[in-house]
Amino acid sequence: MVMFQKFGLESTPIFKHFELTNLNYPPHFHRAFEVIAVQRGQLHVKIEDQQYIINRHQFVVIFPDQIHGFNMRPQTKVTEIIFSPELVASFIDQYPDMVPTNPVFFYRQSFDFSTLENRFAIKGFLYSICGLIISRTSLRKRKKSKKVNIIHQLINFISEHYHEECTLKIAAKNVGYDYAYLSRIFKTAIGMSFTEYLNHYRITQATQLLKNTEEKVTNIAFQVGYENLRTFNRNFQKIVGMRPNIYRHSNDNSNYQKAFQENYISG
Repeated sequence: MVMFQKFGLESTPIFKHFELTNLNYPPHFHRAFEVIAVQRGQLHVKIEDQQYIINRHQFVVIFPDQIHGFNMRPQTKVTEIIFSPELVASFIDQYPDMVPTNPVFFYRQSFDFSTLENRFAIKGFLYSICGLIISRTSLRKRKKSKKVNIIHQLINFISEHYHEECTLKIAAKNVGYDYAYLSRIFKTAIGMSFTEYLNHYRITQATQLLKNTEEKVTNIAFQVGYENLRTFNRNFQKIVGMRPNIYRHSNDNSNYQKAFQENYISG
């Protein structure tokens, strides 16, 4: 199972591209850059505390370690690009700890990956995106705060423990902060409670297992941390809008595991 949080932590620099359709993903962060270009439909993205709407022929750039999540409108299709900061090392060196004032850009043609046959071609392509960022917007120093660091810790805790007992009380003990304080800042930063976020995260993992494996629904429910199948079904229906078995055989295609493997380039 691919975990977004692990992007950019590989032993060698990575460049991945794939297509996604009708996928919603809860707030998360990773060390890699992320580019999402809309082919059709509309994408709603939250980066840190800002909301953006990305339409056809637009793309958004998310910088390393920025907390972000996205929701696709029905029938939306996007091209997703993930790459390690090391592949644009000169850009990182010149603009350390900087993020774009406006991360949304227009593009005229679809990205052509057919010519990216080696490391130099890949770097040339990625530096062209960096050049676009510099020419079309300004860069500002990234805001750093104690609260943001705590939110990072909580999101990371969920990504590592969602498949087992995972409560805010346990997380509070793990990160060393007061339960009430964490509850308040998490709700303010993410827009949902710790428990609501955990359920969204678990159901997101379940949707991928439903599309990518033949595991029984009961087994999937247990794998993503639910002890009660009824609770799993209720949360799945609430978040996805249909029951797990119906989703598995629907045309909602959020299967990206195979695309990751086929378009993986490293080194």
